[in-house]
Amino acid sequence: MSITLYEIITYLLLLLAFNHFRKYNDEFLFLPVAFFLTTGVQRYLAVEAGKADWVRVAYTRNIFTPMTDEKAMTALSYFFIGTVVLFFAYKYYNSKLKYPPSPIDNQKLFTDFIKTRKTFIVFLFVIFSIINTIFKGMLGGVLSMGQSYFLLFPMALGGLILLFYILYRNLSWQEDGTTKFIYLLLMLYSIFISYNPSQRFQFLSWMIAIGILITQKYNPIQKIKYYIIGGVLVLFIFSLAGVARKQNISSLTFDQMLKKATERAEKREDQNMLDGFMMVLDVYPKHLNYSYGMEHFEILLRPIPRKLWPGKPVGGYANKLGLNKYEKFGTVGISQTIYGTFYGEGGIMGIIILSIIYGWFFVKLFRYTYRYNSDMHWLLKGIIIASFIPILRGGDLPGIVAFIGMSYWPVFLFLWQYNKFLKTQAVQQ
Repeated sequence: MSITLYEIITYLLLLLAFNHFRKYNDEFLFLPVAFFLTTGVQRYLAVEAGKADWVRVAYTRNIFTPMTDEKAMTALSYFFIGTVVLFFAYKYYNSKLKYPPSPIDNQKLFTDFIKTRKTFIVFLFVIFSIINTIFKGMLGGVLSMGQSYFLLFPMALGGLILLFYILYRNLSWQEDGTTKFIYLLLMLYSIFISYNPSQRFQFLSWMIAIGILITQKYNPIQKIKYYIIGGVLVLFIFSLAGVARKQNISSLTFDQMLKKATERAEKREDQNMLDGFMMVLDVYPKHLNYSYGMEHFEILLRPIPRKLWPGKPVGGYANKLGLNKYEKFGTVGISQTIYGTFYGEGGIMGIIILSIIYGWFFVKLFRYTYRYNSDMHWLLKGIIIASFIPILRGGDLPGIVAFIGMSYWPVFLFLWQYNKFLKTQAVQQ
């Protein structure tokens, strides 16, 4: 197909996603389509127009062939197949899978519970701050056994921000004015320190979920307006963080920051996953056999410290091929989209089968949120949507799952306690 035809079909899919959103109040389908449009179609068009160049990898050991428009169209076709299959698999299972028979809570129960956890949430933040400070000064010894997870420990700030917001949202100024003000300050401080150019997805982990919570009462048409405004803001912040990775932006005026961020966005420098997909096509099956589900299985293996299992298989094709020379070259490899991961698992059939499974899996996740008829429903929904963005981006899938888990463990702990509370209430009734 031509790039124009890909564009036309993508915009038609966006219309279908909008119709789905209007009918079910479900934003999910916008994500894979918008992702294909921005990182696939528009990335190709940016290179074709001369606004950007395909990524060049300095250290390749003759693994990667030059990136060409023809090769890009091959990768784009696989990208398109995965997007379409995931899109319609999700629509199919959304119409087939049942909702929970009735909610197990209501907003009053949720508010009553969260008021009993005011001290607990502050305690979590204090423990987080202490452990994070200790870790910064300790990279050896016991910590080195699970160093990658300790390096991800600061991600928990996103989950803590969500808990601060939930508590702030459910306290009244009349009854708990002082406490509410303290939580507002804690939330604003945490938001400020969460903006890190080297960990740009950290602020997305809370920003998207809070957006879902804030707009929960609006109808889909009203939500679209706020999502567009929020999307532009997120794109600006994300692009600016990318600029900050290469230069000091503290001396720039706002107009200069806006110009730099806009230029980066126009070049699609943060949306080069099509380039990463092309690299995957060079790797499988010529240099590595398809992994046939092993990368997904590695999600379970990743938490095992290498010191306890020296022979643990390395993750990612760059490590498997010995391309990463951290001392000399850094790392080789660009995020290849989740469909690139699917391709590495089993070629085109891997893309089709896993896209269907993911469509079913995310419908199941959203069905779980309907157990709650309170802010908990919207909090979990926001977390699922926010988590799907790094999953779509792809790359090291076990690392992405680790990132999600380390970002939201405070919320998962809170959810576990809330479910225990609801069981107690049910017994008493």
